Amino acid sequence: MRLLDACLCLILGATFSCGGGRADLQCEQSSNCDLAVGGMCFNPGTGSHWCAYPDNSCASGYRYSDVQVGDGVSGTCVATGSDGGVDGSMSQAASCVALPSTCGANGNGNCCDSPLVNGGTYLRSYDVASDGDYSDQGAPATISDFRLDKYEVAVGRFRAFVAEGLGTQTKHPDTGAGEHKNLPGSGWEASWNSFLAPDTAALMAALKSDTCTSQTSKTWTDVPGHNENLPINCVTWYEAMAFCAWDGGYLPTEAEWNYAASGGGDQRAFPWSTPPGDTTIDISHASYGCSADGKSGCDLSDIVAVGTKTAGDGRWGQSDLAGNVAERLLDYGVPPYSTPCVDCANLKIGTTENRIFRGGGYNGFPDNLRTALRFGTPPNQRDPYGGFRCARPAR
Repeated sequence: MRLLDACLCLILGATFSCGGGRADLQCEQSSNCDLAVGGMCFNPGTGSHWCAYPDNSCASGYRYSDVQVGDGVSGTCVATGSDGGVDGSMSQAASCVALPSTCGANGNGNCCDSPLVNGGTYLRSYDVASDGDYSDQGAPATISDFRLDKYEVAVGRFRAFVAEGLGTQTKHPDTGAGEHKNLPGSGWEASWNSFLAPDTAALMAALKSDTCTSQTSKTWTDVPGHNENLPINCVTWYEAMAFCAWDGGYLPTEAEWNYAASGGGDQRAFPWSTPPGDTTIDISHASYGCSADGKSGCDLSDIVAVGTKTAGDGRWGQSDLAGNVAERLLDYGVPPYSTPCVDCANLKIGTTENRIFRGGGYNGFPDNLRTALRFGTPPNQRDPYGGFRCARPAR
């Protein structure tokens, strides 16, 4: 049973008022979820608690209300294992329900760990090594606290998304899903539905098709196998956006991602640079230059399991911010930076429909992995060198 966003809701044979401005529906002030019998507050891990109501068609037995529920979870099933009650701790992201903790160097890390990035002010596309193209200090930005997933989205996490038939024209995100809380209008747009695969079979075929140019480096497999902890690649911007919205987060803005990779005001040359101007890089830090397998040429074996290059972790604990796969971000194009910037993003198409990629891939040279480097690709392009990770509100 879905609760319709209407002023009068007919639920379980009774009529309830659904007027605007009801703080109790958000569960932050009260656990009074009274639109229907059995209402409860749940924590989807997006920073807010929301009301959900009994629905036997959901595996968890509950579905989030359609009334005044945000963060991309409106009308969706509550994930199995989500925390109930206004005092519940941060619940697992939807992609990690029942997913074993197999990420990181020791193979026992929570694949959905999302460390807090403490906000501050820094200079975009600048590092203190101040060499080459990275010496411009003219683009300041201020970032609020946020969470950025420790790991790039791995095949096993993406499999949960595909298994639910999501990321397709038949099961696309709701309009507004995946919106950044400080950027109104940054969520899913209905016009993007047509850029998704028609159905799950078509999506699975596209993830391993010749439209992703490399014949040997596609990480997706139709059934679970050895690639589950490799980063998913060959995904379009639209699929990455849809995944993060479903997963209770959003695609990070370019300013947020650059801030995390730079260590904020440290202005690091690489995410691991200590001191910040140190440009040391080797294969203990990242997979780059098609060298991870010790053989010539680029192949699937040059893509490493997420989080295994621990020497390359950034200031707040995120892994693989440089190398392995480059990461899709929310912003359009590669325009000159706008100023001032306070939790900003370029949400206008401008002169190009490209979307930003950052971080460099397993094929990149060291300069491609610098925190200051930015480039764009068409949002519908499938690239074996590209993947993504999600961001989330700080609370």
